[in-house]
Amino acid sequence: MSPRWSKLLERLGKPLGQPAPAPDIFSDGTVRQGLWHEFRSWEALYQLFGPPSDSPWQAFHCPTLFAAIDRLRLQPRLTELCPEVSEPDPPGAWQWLRPDCLVLVDLAGGQSVQLGVRMLTESPAGAQLVSAFDHWPAPNPVRQPLNESRYIHMAPLLWPPRTVNSAVAIDSVDVINSMVTLAPRVYQRRQNGIAADAAAIWLCDSRRLVAVKPGPGNFDNRYYIDDSILPGPELLARQNVNRVVLVSPSTQNDPSDDLCSFLNECHGRGMALSRVALDEPATWADPVPMPPPPAVRLAGLKYPKSQVGGFGVKVPVPSESSGGSFAGAGG
Repeated sequence: MSPRWSKLLERLGKPLGQPAPAPDIFSDGTVRQGLWHEFRSWEALYQLFGPPSDSPWQAFHCPTLFAAIDRLRLQPRLTELCPEVSEPDPPGAWQWLRPDCLVLVDLAGGQSVQLGVRMLTESPAGAQLVSAFDHWPAPNPVRQPLNESRYIHMAPLLWPPRTVNSAVAIDSVDVINSMVTLAPRVYQRRQNGIAADAAAIWLCDSRRLVAVKPGPGNFDNRYYIDDSILPGPELLARQNVNRVVLVSPSTQNDPSDDLCSFLNECHGRGMALSRVALDEPATWADPVPMPPPPAVRLAGLKYPKSQVGGFGVKVPVPSESSGGSFAGAGG
């Protein structure tokens, strides 16, 4: 784990990043029946939606959104899945997922989680997930206590989400709900074993740069992916990665600005670039070649960072004398 993530989790008072080992849901008896509500803790989701502990990609697995589940007392819910993600597989789907491949799934919120899990569970060679959600979902949301029995028997939430929190730039409830809904599938696949050199799948939220800046009093958790979340070409070369695949809604979508320099540099180091489109299932079996995008400087991006790590602060109201508060701070 990188020092940046260790520091965040240390400030939260959590075991990850500390000398004591993190809970292991595969051996500690937490999971009994493998049902969705057994995976609601942030530790369980952090472990499932990240790479194995001996993976070279462990240092890039971002804990911010997972820490928020505990810090903000979020209550993940079962959800329906996106119809586009549930399209039948074409012959040969995901067979190109091999150890020499790194994948960037850059779809909107829960869609990235859902397609990433499908790739993990259906690829013949297996794969490992790396979460790139470096933001807090909302500051101190009010949650009414739910009766446990009633909670776990609630009907799945509809897709697409019918309720969106307009007071926050990126409402990530669909990400967390998709994780807990698909956790049993990931758990089952992980029990069968995932090699440390299996293809790596970065889960990204394409809304991070394009969300509308919220007004005063609301919560700004827009963010960008930096080099603490993406590996450098030298590490990729040492791991024998020679192909990078971008997954986007359509082949006509330009890559997100914060991925352009990474893709450009990978191409410059001799790695092949390919593309998979959510709206073209044929590409799930046969990714199409992708020209390298021009590099984009991120120096001008000034998204607000939380005092406890990651991105997300309350936008100050002009009449207030103090600055914006961060998630979980009581502001």
